[in-house]
Amino acid sequence: MVKSVQSTKLSQLPSRIAIGRSAEIFPWGEGKVVKLFFSDIPKEDIEFEYKNTLEANKLGVCSMRCYEKIEIENRIGIVLDFIEGVSLTKLPEQNPIKLFEVPKILAELHSKLHKKETGSLREIKSYAKSTLALKPLKFLNVEERKKAEKLIDALPGGSSILHMDFHPENIVVSKDENIVIDWRTAAKGNRAADVAYTVFLFKDAELWPGTPKLKLLFYTIVRSIILRGYLKNYISLSGITLEEIDAWKLPILLLRAGVWDIDSERDSLQKQIRKILSGTK
Repeated sequence: MVKSVQSTKLSQLPSRIAIGRSAEIFPWGEGKVVKLFFSDIPKEDIEFEYKNTLEANKLGVCSMRCYEKIEIENRIGIVLDFIEGVSLTKLPEQNPIKLFEVPKILAELHSKLHKKETGSLREIKSYAKSTLALKPLKFLNVEERKKAEKLIDALPGGSSILHMDFHPENIVVSKDENIVIDWRTAAKGNRAADVAYTVFLFKDAELWPGTPKLKLLFYTIVRSIILRGYLKNYISLSGITLEEIDAWKLPILLLRAGVWDIDSERDSLQKQIRKILSGTK
């Protein structure tokens, strides 16, 4: 249930703390914030984030509590604990030596997360197949869709909790712990799917729009360093293989294209998807 807060106007909210692709973060009373989603974000997606965050907290993989859903001027928000800290991305900016700690922190957090099992979240293979009905994937013909479904069905199952947007910006380094945030796209299934999505984010995902070219080059090099270290540490901790991770490339591309539909990524994603399907019988 969404509680309408008619007495509060957007103009009356305190100064914004942060902004992302889907929402803005504002202070909300003592020790809390409201993540206020933009009006074009589907209500179903907001409901997923609300329920996913509750489940992550229940399983002990996210200490941030989720309290309620509210509505301010036709925008829905969820009320969460305020976390005092900085994103893992900013740690090396404060101290460059910390860059070499980031891969280990990422791998340990991700490995720990995948040890928790859930029966509540949407199943990753079904989630990936559902994207085939979305507008951004209409470029695929009927035969290509059938091939995609067949390939996804053949992938291994599982019941691990999966974040499906796991990267340094979604990890807050606080005084006492590192906290994983933004559970909107979370699912359950085989851990390799989650690792494969993180690999995509480091290798192919668009950096923040408008980033100067020199910074883009720097961030690309940094992402490459972090990815190598993350994979080395995660493989060591989990025993997973690169082949297991690579097997999830198609569903990851489908999820990225269908759920996020980012202009600058669209052509590349379509080419990669078609290339994989052209080699599938």
